[in-house]
Amino acid sequence: MSDAVTTTRRRGRPSNAAAGAETGGEVQSLDRAIALLEVLAAADGVTLSEVARRAELPTSTVHRLLTTLERRGLVGHDAETGHWLVGLGLFRIGSAYLRNRRLPEIGRATIRELSFAVNETVNLAMIDGPELICVAQVESHAAVRAFFRIGARLPIHASGSGKAILSVMSPEARRDWLGGDQLARYTDHTHVSRRALQADLAVIGERGFSIDDEEHTLGMRCVAAAILDEWKEPIGAVSISAPVVRMPPERIAELGAQVREVARKLTTRYSGL
Repeated sequence: MSDAVTTTRRRGRPSNAAAGAETGGEVQSLDRAIALLEVLAAADGVTLSEVARRAELPTSTVHRLLTTLERRGLVGHDAETGHWLVGLGLFRIGSAYLRNRRLPEIGRATIRELSFAVNETVNLAMIDGPELICVAQVESHAAVRAFFRIGARLPIHASGSGKAILSVMSPEARRDWLGGDQLARYTDHTHVSRRALQADLAVIGERGFSIDDEEHTLGMRCVAAAILDEWKEPIGAVSISAPVVRMPPERIAELGAQVREVARKLTTRYSGL
């Protein structure tokens, strides 16, 4: 008797046969409907003919799809102006993402790619009270490497991620975070006065990424950039950490540009900015 052949598939996914069958008009209509929603989301009211032009679809097709979406509350129509707009129902659907989004899950694959590209340890940190907490990490495979355990706490004024976050805060929020004028010292390189730290933060704001030059741990450097929410307020940061010997001054600009770009991508994935 021959052995039974079994196949596995990801939970919530159709079998290959079923997936192959979904190549008809219904899937095409769904794709077109999504394209129309994207057109409406990019404008503050659009006429039917303009929606059709931007979507590159026949006007009759666009009208049929829009009226279907309108019945579901996903789009609205202003009878006075003739404009079509995004509907309240779409906001309700989108708000489900806001309830369930988690930065570690959103960023895990991206920080893995960054770590592989630079061969250094990459961390995600989030704000937690007056400190930062490391919520995700991909370690370098180098024999000597930076390491902060998941859940480790970092001071906001003496870490790359912390300074990146401070640099995009409003002046009022920054004052509340820093407290008194004298800041805790961790090494001889730590900024222990507000004046020195503020000068550094101004440079970071212009450059788009921070540098922790042995300010928290001797022998270690770090570059970091802030991740923003939909109100353009910082919720965390992504950083690259390495021993000083592998992050000399001439490499900092290259790594900084990479971490800045990754922070931009994570901001978009987290908040849509």
